[in-house]
Amino acid sequence: MVWDFLKDDTQPRLPKRARVVLAMASVGILTGLISSLPSPLPSIRLEEDGLILNTASSPLHAGLAFAIGIAACMWAWVSREMSKCLLTAVLVFLGWLAAVNTANDLYQFLIGSGAFGTETGAKATREASGLIIGGVVAGAVGAGLSAFGAGIPAAAIRQPRNWGLIVLAGAVAGIMLYPAAMLRMPHVMFMPWQALVAASIGFGLTRP
Repeated sequence: MVWDFLKDDTQPRLPKRARVVLAMASVGILTGLISSLPSPLPSIRLEEDGLILNTASSPLHAGLAFAIGIAACMWAWVSREMSKCLLTAVLVFLGWLAAVNTANDLYQFLIGSGAFGTETGAKATREASGLIIGGVVAGAVGAGLSAFGAGIPAAAIRQPRNWGLIVLAGAVAGIMLYPAAMLRMPHVMFMPWQALVAASIGFGLTRP
């Protein structure tokens, strides 16, 4: 039957690479698009004067949907062990949270520093640098934790060449934090980052 792969007692099997990569990229795109929708979740203040999660710039529901999407792919194609898939969801979500925190911390650090001096345009340069550097580092951090989570059920992801590719994809996509911030459109960041990270996980799953 076509839907047999959904049964708990069915041995999961990986489709061809193109299908896996395309499906997981689609998961990333769809869950990234969610970031443009109002969140039903409450806002969370991490520090007294620090980052508030689940505002327009840090839509918590997008990260949660991404984590569930990756875990669902692991369950469908890699392992029927629910505990491993749940751990994947938790770690991917923690990776998403870590990425948001890292980007915010680096941005605030560079803005408050004396980098680039005090001449005209220095503040704008610090802001741009904070967004770009923060995005790249945060993208790598989030992708790294996502790879760690996916590696729990999927042994293939534990290979350095595979998790390294995932981290690299996250870092590259992290550059999109700058245009997302300038346009005040969070999905400009979350769609490509989540799509590239998910697609890289899919590629790693099917890499011989």
